[in-house]
Amino acid sequence: MSRGAFVTVVVIVAIIAGIVGYYIGGVSGKSTTTTITVTGSVGSKVSTTTVTKTETITNAGQGKAHKITVYVYSDFMAWGEDPKLFDKLVKDFERVTGIKVEVRKFDDARTMVTTAIGEYKKGVKTADVIIGVDSLLVVELKKNNMLECYVSPSADEALVKALDPDECVTPIDYGLIALVYDPSRLSTEEITMLKDGVSLDELVRLAPRIVTEDPTKSSPGLNFLLYTIALSEKAGRNWEELWSAMKKNNILVLGSWSDAFNEFLRTGSKRAIVVSYGTDPAYSAWENMRHGKPMTPSINATVLALGDKKYGWVQVEGVAIIKGANVEAAKKFVDWLLSIEVQSLIPENQWMLPARQDVPLPAFYKYALTEKDVDRLANTLVPPSKVSENLEKWLAAWLKIMSG
Repeated sequence: MSRGAFVTVVVIVAIIAGIVGYYIGGVSGKSTTTTITVTGSVGSKVSTTTVTKTETITNAGQGKAHKITVYVYSDFMAWGEDPKLFDKLVKDFERVTGIKVEVRKFDDARTMVTTAIGEYKKGVKTADVIIGVDSLLVVELKKNNMLECYVSPSADEALVKALDPDECVTPIDYGLIALVYDPSRLSTEEITMLKDGVSLDELVRLAPRIVTEDPTKSSPGLNFLLYTIALSEKAGRNWEELWSAMKKNNILVLGSWSDAFNEFLRTGSKRAIVVSYGTDPAYSAWENMRHGKPMTPSINATVLALGDKKYGWVQVEGVAIIKGANVEAAKKFVDWLLSIEVQSLIPENQWMLPARQDVPLPAFYKYALTEKDVDRLANTLVPPSKVSENLEKWLAAWLKIMSG
C-alpha cells in the first residue's frame, strides 16, 4: 500500500500541557545504553535520526517465560522513511529486555479490537497488549470486562483522562479527525465550502467528492460517525437524516482508512476529500520536501462547523493491557512505548502528535491542524457513558441507512 504524495492516520482535551519525565525501566538488573539510528533519503540528501536511551535489563530469561502477544493495526508507525521501523524497534525491545514479542497486525483498529473481543469471549488466547485503541474502542473493551488497568508513569495526565476517565489505558498519540482535501481537484465553490469549516448542509453537498471509512470496521470511520452525531444533536437535527442525505448524494464508504486514502490518492478518482487526520498536511509538506520540492503541503485539512464556530473531534490512541496477560512483561512494553526513544519517532512515522509533551515537533508540523485551531471540541457533546449506552443502536441504524 502506498501513501503516495500525502498523509497519515479517538477522547477529549482542549489543552495538553504536562511535561513528563524520561523513561525509566522499573526492573532489576544491569544498565546499558542503546543507540538506534534511522537513516533515509530526503530529496538528494541523507537524513539520519539517532535516538539514544538508557535502559535497565531485566533477568528475563529466568523463571516464567517472558513472552507477550501484541495486536496492532498494520499502518502503525509505517509512514516514515522506513515502513518496517516498528518491527525493528520491537526487535530492539526484545534484545534489551529479553522479552519475546509476537506481533499480529490487522487492517484497522476496530477489526483488531472486535477480533480480540471474540477470542476473549470464546476463551481463546488473545492479545496481551493492544496498540491503537481510542476512547470508543476502550468502551467496547470495558463492556466485555477485558481491561487490566495500567497507565505508564510517563503518561500525560490530561491525555489519560481524555482517553479513559477510569484511567486504565495509556495514551500514545493523538490528533484531530478532519476532512482532508486536494484543492487542485476541486472547484472554487467546493474549496470555499471547505476553507473555513464545513457546515452539515455543505457536508451533504460535498458528499459526491468524499470517501470515508466504515464505522463498523474502522476507528476513524467510527469517530467520524460520532462527530456527525454530536454536531447534528447540537444543531437540533436528526443525524440519521443527515446520513441518508449523504448516501443519496453518493458519499463513498470503504472498509478501512488505508482503503479510503488509497482511493483519495488514486489517479482519476473524483474523491478529492477523505476523512482522515489534521496532521496530514504536515506529512504532505514532508513528502514534498523529500522529493526536492518546497516544504509546503499539497493538501489541506478542515473540520466541521456550526454557525461561525469550528468544532474539532480529537482522537486519542492508546495501548491497553488485556486481562490474562503476562502483566509484568506487558507493563514494560507499555512503558517502552512511552519512552523518549519511541515517542520521538511518532511525528515523522505515525504522523500524529506524540503523547509526551517533551517531544519537539519537526518544522513541517506548523501545517498540521490541531486542537488549537478549533473553537470547541465536539467530543464533550457525546460523553463516553452516552457512547456506551447507544453505540450498538447507532451502528445498527447507520447500517440500515447505508444498505437501504
